[in-house]
Amino acid sequence: MLKKAGVRSLLIAAGAVFVFGFSTAQAEGLKIGYVDMKSAIDNTADYQRGMKRLKAMQEQKVKELQTLGAQISQQEKDLLGQSMAMSPDRLAQKQQDLKSMRTEFQRKQQDAQEDLSAEKNRLDMAIGGKFQAVVSTYGKQKGFDMIMPRPMFLYVDPKHDITGDITKLLDAKK
Repeated sequence: MLKKAGVRSLLIAAGAVFVFGFSTAQAEGLKIGYVDMKSAIDNTADYQRGMKRLKAMQEQKVKELQTLGAQISQQEKDLLGQSMAMSPDRLAQKQQDLKSMRTEFQRKQQDAQEDLSAEKNRLDMAIGGKFQAVVSTYGKQKGFDMIMPRPMFLYVDPKHDITGDITKLLDAKK
């Protein structure tokens, strides 16, 4: 999604400024909201569609790998059962073919994982970009001084939770 370590450091610094940088009188006039980012994003229709697409992609890749794995298993069984009746050259060729199939299987496994990770990153980036824009617009329109992510606080009165509003706006934004 977003660079987690950098964002976390920024949020901690912002929280420290907020907690220690404002006097009580200054803090009373602030309008503050918080968003449970994970919930806001995970509950959008776009994210759920993206996750269904990702799951279908994963299932397809698993089927392909299972098929190739079954072929490898069958080749191994055939090789064991027929190894005594084969010429040394034929046996060496079958062993090389089996080794090539295993290498292809490992490569396809890695490719599948990379494809799934790339697709998940694209989904996260697309939703993350919308999220930032929606929160900024919402904050300006509603007169918020600060909108913070939920994990930043140990306790916050639920009346400051704007997660549902943000989720609705994310769903409305195309």
